[in-house]
This record gives sequence, structure tokens and C-alpha cells, in this order.
Amino acid sequence: MSQTKPSPFPKRRAFALIFLVAAAALVYAAALRTFDLTEIPTERSFAKDPDAAQRIKIYIEPISVDPANEAIQFRVHVAPGRGMPGKRPNSADRDLNVIVRSGDAVEQQVFRAHEPMTFLTIGADLNQGSIARYPFDRYVIDLRVQALEGAEATPEHEQAIALDVTVWEGLLGYQIRSSMAPGGDAGDLRLRFDLRRADAHVFFALATYGAMIVLACSSLLISFLVFLGYRKPEAAPLGALAALVFALPALRNALPLAPPLGVWADVLVFLWAELAAVLGLALFVVAWAREKPFG
Repeated sequence: MSQTKPSPFPKRRAFALIFLVAAAALVYAAALRTFDLTEIPTERSFAKDPDAAQRIKIYIEPISVDPANEAIQFRVHVAPGRGMPGKRPNSADRDLNVIVRSGDAVEQQVFRAHEPMTFLTIGADLNQGSIARYPFDRYVIDLRVQALEGAEATPEHEQAIALDVTVWEGLLGYQIRSSMAPGGDAGDLRLRFDLRRADAHVFFALATYGAMIVLACSSLLISFLVFLGYRKPEAAPLGALAALVFALPALRNALPLAPPLGVWADVLVFLWAELAAVLGLALFVVAWAREKPFG
């Protein structure tokens, strides 16, 4: 009675597996060190004359961004400062004219004396950037804020009231940094916003595109081995290759804040990964068709 010898332990494969796991762990640790995945938004205050007796408090909050149309929206809350409280809560003792500009867009709101102040919404352009660079796209936004006394007041003829502006630097999926731009005075603040995607979204986008590359290479490896005759064209790999053709678009659409199709990352990764999956499926089918029938 013959006994089969146990197969030797594959040392080379074990060492290769340990090396791959260690390399993946090091890359992951380096990514966590490079990207700040737990950043908390903060507030920043700007005032050129904080000791002015009469001033307006303005709170600016980004509410939405549309990189595909190069647009962003801000909500601007206005409140009277010390020295000009009205008879009703959140009201001033005089008529005020608040003007917010961004490029060619101008939003103007008149607040009547002793009437509650409501917020206004301003749309602004995203400058110096393009969504084609996803997920590394960056943008710059410029805002100019003025507050004048009187319902019919104009910046050319009236003295602006001092401003105390606070900016909330929080927007889901994005990182915002605000600063005061040169020019203007206490009643004419010019702000600059630097906008980019949050590190967590950049990290997940890179991981997703990396997964597409691995899946595409796996598809080609399976199809090449079958096409060259090193493996038999079995049904299970065929189903996996066919599913991969439809899985890659779904994976791409699951990207954080998925951009329109056609950004540079799609040209460099997604398009070729999809073509590789289709090519792998076609080679597998050709090899299966050339296989001799049973009997």
C-alpha cells in the first residue's frame, strides 16, 4: 500500500506573503501619518477695529459647494454689536445696509431699525482650481463684506460701520482655511478662503482607485493564464470576471463626493481598469470557446 508524501511547506510563498502584509501595513501607517483624518473645524474672527463703539457682528458659514459648477454658497448671519442695540431682540437702533460681494456676485440686504435681523445667502465662484484634478483639487474664494448706516446708503457716499466677522471653517467633506486679504478698512473687510477636500476623502479616493488597479491586474492575470493554457477555463472565474466589468463602475460611483465622469483620475485609472476587465473577460471566453468538447 503506497503512501503519499506530504507536500513541503512553501517557504518562498510564506516569506512573500509576510513581506506583502508588512509592506501593506507600513504603507497604511504612512498614509495615516500623512493624512489628518480626525481634523475638527474651527472658528476664526477678523476685525480691523475691535474696540470701535459701534460695529456689526457678522457670522459667515459655508453651507454647500458644487465643484462641477465651480460654485459655493455661504450663509451670512448679521447681529448688532455693542453700542447699537434695538428695542427688539437681535435688532439695531438704526437702518443698516449690509453688502457682500464675491467677484461679480453682489448680495445686498437692508435691515430696518428695531426689526429682527435675518440671514442672507451669497453665492460665490470657486477660483484657481478645477474638478479635473480630483481628489487633489483646490480652490480660492474671495469675499468682501461691508455694512453701511442708512437704507439708501452707498459705499461711495457713506462711512462704513466697523465689522466683527467670524467664519466657521466647517463643511462636510472639505477643509476650509480663511484669512484676511490686504486692502479695505474697519468697515470693509476682504476675506480669502482656501478650499480643498478633506484628508479622509482624499485617503478613501486613493484607496478606491488603488483597489481598481488591483482588480484589473487580477483580471488580466487570470485571463492570461487561461488563454495561454496554464489553467483550465472553469465556470467560477468566468462569472467573477463578468461581474467585475459591472463592479468597477459601481465602485467608482461610490467615491466620496463622486465627481462627474472624466476627471484625470478616471483617465489614468478607471478607464484602463474597465478596459482591462473587459479584455480579461474576452480572452477567457476565447479560451473557453477553443476548449475541446467532452466525448
